Amino acid sequence: MDVTLHLGAHRTGTTTLQKYLEENRDNLGEIGTEFWGPKQTRAGLFAGLEKRSNRLTNKEALHGKRACDLIRTTLEQLKMKGVKSLIVSEENMIGTMWGNLSNCQLYAETQDRLQRFAGGFERHCTRVAISIRSYEEYWASVLASLTERGRIVPNKREMDRLVIQPRRWRDVITEIAGVFPSAELVVWSFETMAGRMNDQLALLNGGSVPKQMRGQNNWHNASAGSAKLRQVLGDGGHTTLAEKIPDGASRWQPYDVNQIAAFQAQYNEDIAWLRSGADGIARFEDNSG
Repeated sequence: MDVTLHLGAHRTGTTTLQKYLEENRDNLGEIGTEFWGPKQTRAGLFAGLEKRSNRLTNKEALHGKRACDLIRTTLEQLKMKGVKSLIVSEENMIGTMWGNLSNCQLYAETQDRLQRFAGGFERHCTRVAISIRSYEEYWASVLASLTERGRIVPNKREMDRLVIQPRRWRDVITEIAGVFPSAELVVWSFETMAGRMNDQLALLNGGSVPKQMRGQNNWHNASAGSAKLRQVLGDGGHTTLAEKIPDGASRWQPYDVNQIAAFQAQYNEDIAWLRSGADGIARFEDNSG
């Protein structure tokens, strides 16, 4: 049985893909594929596994050990039932959006978090996948998403720190490979694969895709546009900040031309590294056709 871990990342169409797979459980079952998404992973299956080791209480550490035991047992049961492949999609395995902003770094806890999951998946994991996105769009989407939820009110200093933070997608990918060295590591970009549900499923599932799939054109959890953010900030009493956001339905982009250029240069380096072979640790799916 092939086991694929889809690690997000956040704001790269992950929720859309998860909803798509959830809606098509019956179709996936016809080709022998099982799916675990947030409905399973956040209902206790991953209890005790989504915190850094140095922040765990004894009780949470015990929960984590039991979770790994449960994962291993469940995988063996699926294998005995004749399931050919399992796709596990949970972006919080490598960190959270709030954690990224709190640390002012891109998934600084990747390695530590994944090492906790390795106890449950390492022996079974055949493939790991992650999608990446240009930094100016990624951080703008993170800021918009958390602001819409009332979690933050971004200020200029915080946004400036994200431009100069040291971690890149290359670091995240390298750490993933270090935790799961025996698994195939597949990477694709949001820019080329957004909305291509069957293509993403093929990458996750070793090329196996059902003939019939519903909801291929649906989109979920898109970041709020400028007008929505103006309303949220205004309702929250942040009138001055709300007035700085352009009025209209366009996507909010808080970074200026120079910052965007810096972000794009960083992303171009990542893409060049992936296209050159990623030091042999990852396969980059760069097909935009």
